[in-house]
Amino acid sequence: MAPSSIPSEVRDVCSNFVSKHSEFQMEVIPDLLSYDGNWKNSKEVLSEVTIGILNTLSDSWENPAFGSEFVGSLNEGTYVTNVIVPAIRATLKNLPFGKSSFISTSERQSTASADRKGKGNLGRRPDIMFVIKFGDRVFELMYTECSRLICSEKKKNDDRIKLWREANNGMYWVRKGRKPNIDEFGIISLQVAGDILHLNVLIRDEGNFHRYCHLRSVKIPVQLEDSVVVSKFVEALLIVRNIIIVNISQLYHAPISRSEKRMEDSSTVDSK
Repeated sequence: MAPSSIPSEVRDVCSNFVSKHSEFQMEVIPDLLSYDGNWKNSKEVLSEVTIGILNTLSDSWENPAFGSEFVGSLNEGTYVTNVIVPAIRATLKNLPFGKSSFISTSERQSTASADRKGKGNLGRRPDIMFVIKFGDRVFELMYTECSRLICSEKKKNDDRIKLWREANNGMYWVRKGRKPNIDEFGIISLQVAGDILHLNVLIRDEGNFHRYCHLRSVKIPVQLEDSVVVSKFVEALLIVRNIIIVNISQLYHAPISRSEKRMEDSSTVDSK
């Protein structure tokens, strides 16, 4: 029933795949970056990322589940799994410190939320998070809450409040472990409300106040749209990538907070 062996061309493709993948395993120490209005990737890299995002859109455009006939009955899981998660993965592909970061898509408990609520309490479970590890601490740099393609006003408002709280918890947790530069580090919140993507970022200003800034609201081109709609969607996702890159550089170069330093010092005391 099965052919005797696979063609040599297939083996060559597999070999090249493994070889190319190994080239991306080396971590590059990032320079200290800031929000200066410039893209942190070259035009060539941005074009490659854009192609990856567009490929995910192509998949949904060709999927009958997202046609007008079925859209009313489509559940949140199908929407998130087939459209939102692939677009986010394509956006954040090949970031610096890639081996130390991952995208959580299984409603993982937020470490930041659990810490803020106190010992013994369960943390919130965002639909999607971007997580990165430095030393012994895991940081959550992006939170995403999603809805079905048909979204009620109550769901929109509930998710808006939930994301604001998650972003505040994330910033509190980051600054408990590290001290990135004021105004140069932001926790991202993405709200998928029906076919609209809202991009917000929470930063701490020079007065040590948290500011929750709305950056973009764009249509998610679940089905075939004109190039203007597609370009705005891609731009919003590239902004997310840009912020994440700055955040990673800021975390890498940030001094350890006093509370974390005290814990490190106490754990390295020689008891002999």
